[in-house]
Amino acid sequence: MDDAASVPEGRDERFAACLARLEELKAVKARREVLEERVFLEFLRANRSRINEFPLLETEQQSLMDMLLRRAEGLHGGHEYVKDRFSAYLLELNHYGKAKAVGDAGEQEKLARRLERVETVLAKCLQGAVYASSLIKDHFSDAVIRHFGEDSLAKIDEITATLVFDEQYWKAYIERFIKEEVRGAYDGILAERRYRLSREGNLLVVAFPFDAVLEKLQGTAKVISKTRVQTAFEEASASDDGRAVSEAALAVCNRADIPGWDRRADREETAFAAQVAAMDAAAADYRAALAGDTPDAEAEATREVLAEQTVALCVGAAVSLRVVHEDFSRALRDFAPKERAFILQAAGAFDAARLGLVLESIMEFDFASLLREKGEADAGRILVRASRLRRVAREAVDALAGTGLNKVRRKQFFEDDADRADAVLFRPKNPGEFQERLKLFQIEPELARPLVALWESASHKVDLYVCINLTALGKVATNLPARVSEILGRYGIAPPGAQEPARTKSPT
Repeated sequence: MDDAASVPEGRDERFAACLARLEELKAVKARREVLEERVFLEFLRANRSRINEFPLLETEQQSLMDMLLRRAEGLHGGHEYVKDRFSAYLLELNHYGKAKAVGDAGEQEKLARRLERVETVLAKCLQGAVYASSLIKDHFSDAVIRHFGEDSLAKIDEITATLVFDEQYWKAYIERFIKEEVRGAYDGILAERRYRLSREGNLLVVAFPFDAVLEKLQGTAKVISKTRVQTAFEEASASDDGRAVSEAALAVCNRADIPGWDRRADREETAFAAQVAAMDAAAADYRAALAGDTPDAEAEATREVLAEQTVALCVGAAVSLRVVHEDFSRALRDFAPKERAFILQAAGAFDAARLGLVLESIMEFDFASLLREKGEADAGRILVRASRLRRVAREAVDALAGTGLNKVRRKQFFEDDADRADAVLFRPKNPGEFQERLKLFQIEPELARPLVALWESASHKVDLYVCINLTALGKVATNLPARVSEILGRYGIAPPGAQEPARTKSPT
């Protein structure tokens, strides 16, 4: 069935392929979950010509089936919607098969029309999931290429071809890109002595600039060609027609009776699903049907069918996004809870514009994890902290001089970046401080707007600090200088001619 030449083209051929698989499994008394899985895969392949961007790889087909039938269970209310439609399909397929077996042509055609309606709704669920999954993969791979360069394509293709789109998929990206890059950059920091040692009270502090990690990336500034899915998704929000279709899809989705899916609480997810639905002709046809004259009974029936298909597209996309988000979260389990929450919030619906920050955040937190790992033997006496300041291009700030950013105001909002002459840093440390300064210095709206835009689009200058508590260390080491040298040695920065290894005090 994987061969393109054997794909059923017509309605009856699709029904025959799925019915044959169903009868085969019933004959051997296959378990319900096995029957569902095999028939679902047969359905997917039989309908490949009706699903845009159909996943050609077997791993991708398996992932799609597993995502909608298994992994979404208990995770999204749309799972029950998909399961109910698939159960309805199996029931109608069974009825159709019985009519076909007894040769009742009239009854067979009547049941075929009912079956085709259920089949189309289920196919639209698949279409929404395919679009959403493809879009997320395309956006993420683009972000990886921008940061790690065109040489990363071979690794990306290998991950896509060999791994199901689940937790292991994301772990592979983290292992093969993030961790390898961070560990290589750490060695470079040591070789170039980019770290700084200082004493602050009872703390010995080793500062590591995260800039040194980012500078090692062999990214590319070339324009990356958009895929058909990315282009269609952008058109659904960029054009007037696309926005109208998205709004119609969002409205009908919000009205649909789907228990367990709180669309008000999950507004970003619902908006994403509606925009994905707007990529499909059924949603556009639904929007056109709404704009028509007062419908007669036939037109109203057609509108109802299109509404049902549009909702199915939204459900497939939303379920896919939720499952992907959960898989991504599981792949981040090695990070601290606050770090994982930050990454997940930054990822959102995996918008293309956000994923650069997501990648850099994962790299930053992996770097912090590496530093904690090296000090694990003295975890109670070593703390790893991060300093994160918003950074913007100097020329962008210079450009605000004509809008009212004079020297006095500039000093209240910005300071020079000692490590980069072409950049400046925001003085406010958080949104509250930033808003407070806007009010305190009575910043006019015409200046406040570009300042807020700079704040929201700013990148971050990050420094990581290994803080060694000398007081706490002195309580367990008989030779403090030697113990400090030993700890620094774990980080690769032990001074030459280190003293004898420290001895741990015996409890008395």
